[in-house]
Amino acid sequence: MGSPPLRPRRKVLFVEDESTLRRTYKRFFAERYHLAFAASGTEARRQMDEFHPEVLVLDLRLPDTDGVTLLQEIRQSQPSLPVIVTTSYVSMEPLINVLDLGHSGYLVKPFDLEDLAARIDALG
Repeated sequence: MGSPPLRPRRKVLFVEDESTLRRTYKRFFAERYHLAFAASGTEARRQMDEFHPEVLVLDLRLPDTDGVTLLQEIRQSQPSLPVIVTTSYVSMEPLINVLDLGHSGYLVKPFDLEDLAARIDALG
């Protein structure tokens, strides 16, 4: 009697310009998911092509583009990719909802990493 087959680890791309938070994500999620990181919109576009994530965790404030523009681009090429939006700005939520960008969740920093994990896990 063997143990049940393990689900393959989900590929998650974290787009986050804060290096401290990227390191925190890496430590917290390394055993749970296959991880890739991008600190800018330019890196995110490259990682989308090379890593092929199954879930995207996207900070809306990036040094070279705003996350709304990046999300609009991603929606054009990958309309069904689950995206969890993160931001430090509560005031961004109405904008995201009005633009109807098809995100799969919204978290305002600081948030609990277990909450983020639960949202990623709930995506299928």
